Amino acid sequence: MEDIINKLAEIEAAASQIMDDVSEQKKQLALEYDQAIQDFDRSIDEETRKKTAGIREGLETQMKEKLAHQEAETARTLEEMEKHYTECHTALAKQIYNRILRM
Repeated sequence: MEDIINKLAEIEAAASQIMDDVSEQKKQLALEYDQAIQDFDRSIDEETRKKTAGIREGLETQMKEKLAHQEAETARTLEEMEKHYTECHTALAKQIYNRILRM
């Protein structure tokens, strides 16, 4: 009978040790899992930051190109208007004068 009690005590001690080991492994796995999540979050944040910076740079480049195009177009239009005025200002003034006189 005592042998059975001793064997049961040994089994209980072994089971207790196994449970303690499992609990420690569980804690270690939880720490590793948390670290993996933090590493993943950091990598995603960095990737997102890089993509956002790339998109921002692309949009700034497009904006600068459009602005340069608009400035060139505006300068060309003003130049054409000044040329037209220079060439036709006398005729335009006569037309305005004649319209005023007809009233």
